[in-house]
This record gives sequence, structure tokens and C-alpha cells, in this order.
Amino acid sequence: MNKKLRILSNTIFYIAEGISIFALGKTYYERSKLPDGVCPVSNNNWLLTIGISMIILYLIISLIEWFVYKKDK
Repeated sequence: MNKKLRILSNTIFYIAEGISIFALGKTYYERSKLPDGVCPVSNNNWLLTIGISMIILYLIISLIEWFVYKKDK
């Protein structure tokens, strides 16, 4: 059980990291093409929301993994 939780939490972390890096790169790229005064983040709001949600999910699963580890010990 503990190994499956670790694999799941690591997978979610890597996916969240990839989405966040992609969103950051896309934001910087779009910022260079937009005129002054326009917010580039509003176009990528969904990407940022998915990235933050995945990181929160990773933290919750890691906390569950820690409680299972403490219970088994």
C-alpha cells in the first residue's frame, strides 16, 4: 500500500510540475506578443488552476502516505 501511494504521489507531482512549467513558459511567450497593459495570465488561467490543483492533490496524498507510514511503524 505504501509503495503504491508513493508511486501515485510522485506521478502526480511530476505531472503538476510539467503543467506548471508549461503554463509559465506559455505565459512568458504570450506576454512578448501582447501590447502593454494586457494581462497574459487571464488567457492561461485554466492551466494555472490545474497545476495548483495537482500540487494540492500531491500534498494531500503525501500527507496520507505519511500517516500510513507512521501507523505501520
